[in-house]
Amino acid sequence: MAGEHYVTDGRPDGAIIGAATTDKIGFFGTTPAVQGTAISTGTDAATTQAAVNSVIAQLQTFGLLA
Repeated sequence: MAGEHYVTDGRPDGAIIGAATTDKIGFFGTTPAVQGTAISTGTDAATTQAAVNSVIAQLQTFGLLA
């Protein structure tokens, strides 16, 4: 494949991006950010919707969702 670059060390165990929670990463040109906070499991419709909204916000922060 022309032009692609792979993030790998060639080992079968895989590769880690960001070894600490304070390491910043970003995708698709977004500003790198540290790991997001834990999201509580919803227990009813309102808290479940809040949890889903938090997941969406974190995905957007890292550039994994527009």
